[in-house]
Amino acid sequence: MLSGSTTITSPVGELHACLDRLVSVDPASLTDEEQAELVRELAGAEARVAALKLKVLAAAEKSQTARRAGAATTGQWAAKLSCDDGAEAQRQVALAGRLERRTATQQALATGQISTAKADIIVRADTQLPSTVTTDQRATVEAALLDKARIMSPSTLRRAARRAIEAVEPDPDVVDAHEERLVRDEEDAARGKSRLTLHDNADGTVTGHFIVPTLQGHLLRKILDTMTAPRRARLGASRAQAGDPQGPDTDWHHARGVAFCELLEHLPTDHLHPRTAATVVVTVDEEVLRGRIAAAGLDTGDKISAGAARRLACGAGIMPAVLGGRSEVLDLGRSKRLFSDQQRVAIGINHRTCAADGCERPFAWCELHHRQPWGRLGRTDLAEGIPLCSFHHRRIHDAGFLHRRLPDGSIRFSRRT
Repeated sequence: MLSGSTTITSPVGELHACLDRLVSVDPASLTDEEQAELVRELAGAEARVAALKLKVLAAAEKSQTARRAGAATTGQWAAKLSCDDGAEAQRQVALAGRLERRTATQQALATGQISTAKADIIVRADTQLPSTVTTDQRATVEAALLDKARIMSPSTLRRAARRAIEAVEPDPDVVDAHEERLVRDEEDAARGKSRLTLHDNADGTVTGHFIVPTLQGHLLRKILDTMTAPRRARLGASRAQAGDPQGPDTDWHHARGVAFCELLEHLPTDHLHPRTAATVVVTVDEEVLRGRIAAAGLDTGDKISAGAARRLACGAGIMPAVLGGRSEVLDLGRSKRLFSDQQRVAIGINHRTCAADGCERPFAWCELHHRQPWGRLGRTDLAEGIPLCSFHHRRIHDAGFLHRRLPDGSIRFSRRT
């Protein structure tokens, strides 16, 4: 407990008392709805406690409390008090300072409406706006991002924040150019941070750690996800009978490690060249390749700068977003039961993840489900393809659940009563 004035220790003591009562509740005894409500309420309470801590850190930074305690920085002082990592504590101090300039975000965090991760994204977006943006316009941008933060995950919000200026900028070319500049700056910074370290553990293994830019990281992830994705066709139903270790209790970190070994063994060392090692679909307008400034989209959900897209076009075959033509038949009707590779690429342009509402399993792990089941005269057409992960693919065929398509194209499930 705190050793200061009673006005401080009393409320904190009450908070601990409330937590003691919550800890005594057995979550297993709650209904599904009660468990969901408890998770939502605890997330809000967690955000409120974090907001209070950030407010204290901001005050300590202003009053130089750390210096009087003999610490070099407020982050160092806070890390010692909470036994936290120094770098993380310093990041919290920086966030606390930025929050003081964005009161609406500070209030949303203090009332438990958003998390600290989302608050950090919003205040960072404010620092990246052009200097010509006025105070009133910044408030408009902030409000727009707060609306998105209430329904988006942090990773989705981070991508949306790159285009935050569109809340006050009607010209789409200006918005595209601003986003492209942010992506380019991230790429430049990421290349400067790139590192690879290898250590021989003298036990038959080598430990490594690497930092690479987003594009190269997604290239590696797509390769490994494809090699280890659950229920891949080449593994089939014979996996259990064959004693394959990738069963329902698979350690996926181990599986990716094994796949990484396989990848290294099959690198084309006899003719290494800068050609891309795996197909990553880059959605890019022809105008961008010709010089227009706008970020290009990856089928992993992230974006790369126009310069990076043009560089890839020099040494690799980019799969464009506009597919079809005489060489590729994308709508197969009833002529084939399974979707083709070309159709899968095309569907992946519009779906970065499983189509189930709230599911973020990557598209590479998904199977294509016919909106109108094939057995009921469904067609193998683009409009009929819905990417679903193994879990949600089973659920959509589960008679115990209902499902409906939402306006954004996602699928929401509910238990049949």
